[in-house]
Amino acid sequence: MLKQLDIDLSSKCNLRCSFCHLSFFKPKKSLSMTYEYFHKNITPSLHNIEKLTLFSKYEPLACKDFLPIFKEIIQYDIETYFSTNGILLTDETIDVLVGNLDYLTISITGFTVDRYSKYMGGNHFETVCKNLKKLQDKKILKKTNLPKLRISTVAMLDTLEDLKAAIDLVDFYDIEEGLQVTSLKSFGDDFKGRMALSNIEIFDKKIEEAREYSDSVGVKFYFQGDSIGENIENTYKMGHKHCSMPWYRMSIQPNGDVYPCPVASNPIGNMNTESIDEIWNSNSMNSFRKGVNSIEEMNSDCLKCSHCRHKSLTSKVANDFTDKGQYVFGMNRKGK
Repeated sequence: MLKQLDIDLSSKCNLRCSFCHLSFFKPKKSLSMTYEYFHKNITPSLHNIEKLTLFSKYEPLACKDFLPIFKEIIQYDIETYFSTNGILLTDETIDVLVGNLDYLTISITGFTVDRYSKYMGGNHFETVCKNLKKLQDKKILKKTNLPKLRISTVAMLDTLEDLKAAIDLVDFYDIEEGLQVTSLKSFGDDFKGRMALSNIEIFDKKIEEAREYSDSVGVKFYFQGDSIGENIENTYKMGHKHCSMPWYRMSIQPNGDVYPCPVASNPIGNMNTESIDEIWNSNSMNSFRKGVNSIEEMNSDCLKCSHCRHKSLTSKVANDFTDKGQYVFGMNRKGK
């Protein structure tokens, strides 16, 4: 049964982080979903959905109709979540989110003005910190714990030194869901040597040191992908962890393309010609499912699974896209 939708409301972003796929690949089209399109094609399915993620590969707040779309979603009993760089959190947006959004992740890599600018591609560190305070102050004013906040950061060999500062920031702003650490995927030659698989021993050591420090100050710490040893064990046979996503979840792009998971390359349908229910029960979706966890019949997307909760951290094919002309959701490398 379809229980969760991942929806990119926009294929745009207001940043170009040095390590992000958007610095190397371009979407099929740069556009945003309108409220009218959402209401016509997605709202009819909301009564069956349990979880809704308004984010996958872009900045959700870049969608000009974000607020009317979100206000429609919260009329339904759905757990809501999205991740943002936090720059576009206006006072109006914060007021609507507080008490209504369940979970919110703020992405930060680099925890000083200079380090943030180096990795995130803009001088916005102080703006993001001010917005974190506004969110927490508004929650106190409204006497609510929603949205539950989390900071997410990308760990590469040259940002491991920032993890203590990240934990200190989480502690200072009382971010209840703590720090989430994701591992780097390489999209360009400059990043090949910064991935976890380039120096597994050092990477694992620094992650464990950060975990110990977070425990000492009472901050939640979560590394997506388990420890290196656990990850190797859990992904040894198939190249990724056992995955159940295509049996309860689909991903939607703002042009109507529907994908079987958040890191698939080929759409299984489009909402302009089929309903969500029709796509969910289609032969294309059933065919994809057959190749998810089968070593003998594994489809091409699962062979190179790059989802941070499922991929092998030591697999080159799942982490290094430096030489690839295409990335997920039909993105093509810039200049080609």
